[in-house]
Amino acid sequence: WCCLMIHLKRASKPAYLTLDKVTELTKEFKEHGTSVWNHDDIKIPLLDSSYKKCAYCECLLDEESKYMEVEHFEDKKHNPDKVVEWDNLLPSCKKCNGAKHTHDVAHEPIVNPYVDISKEHLGLRLYRLRGISQKGINSILVNNLNDTKRMVSVRFDIGEKIHEVLLVAHDQLESYLSKKTTVWRNKLLNTILSLLNECLPQAEYSAISATVTLTDSKFLEIKASMETESLWNEDLEEKFQIASQIQLHYL
Repeated sequence: WCCLMIHLKRASKPAYLTLDKVTELTKEFKEHGTSVWNHDDIKIPLLDSSYKKCAYCECLLDEESKYMEVEHFEDKKHNPDKVVEWDNLLPSCKKCNGAKHTHDVAHEPIVNPYVDISKEHLGLRLYRLRGISQKGINSILVNNLNDTKRMVSVRFDIGEKIHEVLLVAHDQLESYLSKKTTVWRNKLLNTILSLLNECLPQAEYSAISATVTLTDSKFLEIKASMETESLWNEDLEEKFQIASQIQLHYL
């Protein structure tokens, strides 16, 4: 389990949710309390729209040990008419859904990954999130995004692994600069490429990976040297630019 949310693009409303079907399901929920949203024609498109990750913490929801829940951004207790309104639904892990519970987002707004740009509301310091807006502050508290065991310690572990990879990359760069061989060139390129792949939206915990990597002085030093040596290619630059859109401010 982790940690940060990234901006998501909502998929088109599934054909299943016709106006008549929405009316029917909403009525059924209001009269019987049935979990009318728990349907594959709703869940699968939601999961696909989030790279199969929880919209809040970025844990993978298609792993055997995880379970996806349909989360109602405007909760169903206060907004029963929106229980199957497509723009109100998010894919969530059980823990994030449980933490948010019946929080009234109209009264105390939180970050909506399908609407808001996370980096405008959240920053990172010492692997703990910091709110840089009231919406960000609310999100940290409501979604329990600084839970020490479930989130902060996982961010720390990810950060340590990234620093270890960067040490390897730095040694590979030094070897390349001294020997200028294809072997060391390719070793360095593959290491940096693999690291940047972990910073892309489809990767698990991409926000923390992008934030730690792109703000690390050793990474920036390696990048500058690779540019000087004409090793920084279009593929790396494209991935770097995508990751830049995900990273949070390091405070």
